[in-house]
Amino acid sequence: MALILAGVAALLLPTAGVPATAGARILETRVLAAPSPVPGSDNRTHLVYEVLLRNVSAQPVHLDRVEVREPDRTGPVAVYDSPAIDRLLLDPEARTFSRTLAPGRSAALLLDVTMAPGARVPGRLSHRFDVSGAADRTVRGAATDVGRRAPLRLSPPLQGDGYVVYGCCRPPFVHRLALMTFDGHTFAAQRYAIDFVQTDDGVRSHTGAEDRNESYFIFGDGVRAVADGTVLAVRDGVPANVAGKLPPRPDTADLTGNFVIQDLGGGAYALYAHMQKGSLRVQPGDRLTRGQAIGLAGNSGNSSEPHLHFHVVDSPGLPLGVAGDSVPYTFDRFRFRNRIGGLDKEPEAPVRLPAPPTPGRAGQYPLAGDVVDFR
Repeated sequence: MALILAGVAALLLPTAGVPATAGARILETRVLAAPSPVPGSDNRTHLVYEVLLRNVSAQPVHLDRVEVREPDRTGPVAVYDSPAIDRLLLDPEARTFSRTLAPGRSAALLLDVTMAPGARVPGRLSHRFDVSGAADRTVRGAATDVGRRAPLRLSPPLQGDGYVVYGCCRPPFVHRLALMTFDGHTFAAQRYAIDFVQTDDGVRSHTGAEDRNESYFIFGDGVRAVADGTVLAVRDGVPANVAGKLPPRPDTADLTGNFVIQDLGGGAYALYAHMQKGSLRVQPGDRLTRGQAIGLAGNSGNSSEPHLHFHVVDSPGLPLGVAGDSVPYTFDRFRFRNRIGGLDKEPEAPVRLPAPPTPGRAGQYPLAGDVVDFR
């Protein structure tokens, strides 16, 4: 299996406009959006967020160490050393990871702070950055509250076995690369986005000719509403791509292919993307019920092979559903079959890993590489 799944939006992070931390002469820092605790399939609580950094000095700056701290706590909540930072500090223009920031350049530090089962979740976080290059010094900043709103609890958008999760929160970062800027505001609409791909008992997502969409196990699987809610927007009629390779770079308006945007209520909006041409069964204004069929999984838009892209945001972001911040969610039920490792290798080296204990899960977010059954 050699998946090159694409997110529904391209990276676009400004190199200026990041508010300065008081007193900082080397780095300007801020948290893009306050994190909220999310229970993951590893039975740990995850705080997932981005720290935006800008080098305001005249020399390259090397980020040597990052500490995530809680006020009035002696030790750090999490520590990232140089090798870890090399995999987490995203250069927005090169679309590569490096712990070095050139003068005037911006980057996004993609963090996933995890806590053991039963551990207390901090109410507020701050950050300490040890840097070298322009000067050896420490910068403190990027303070943020931790949200207390519980994640949405949704039904699965598919029904079947053997779905591999390409999502949050560890590398490979399929979607966390897709920071978008609209009207001067930067959004991480796809922080918790998932691409679902169906596999056999090994690591293959298809059988037969690689360039035929019909060869892929997920092609034609029914897509279902994850909750009650009203359809805000749909698009149908986008033809399928040739499977096994990325299409020519589409216009922004074509990134999501055939899609449905659903208002879930409470300021949450679901996007179901890359569906089959002619398969959509709903129209704007339709009132959906949880589990209702809305279309079929396909390979339209910015997609390299048949899959379902799903995410939830705090703004409808019409017409594409990406101009908003990501809303965390969990699924009310799934069976944790096992995991596929090696997806963060270059090139990919996928391998099945043993099944975890207690496969039946409820109210958790499946993590990148998980293989899950929805029944």
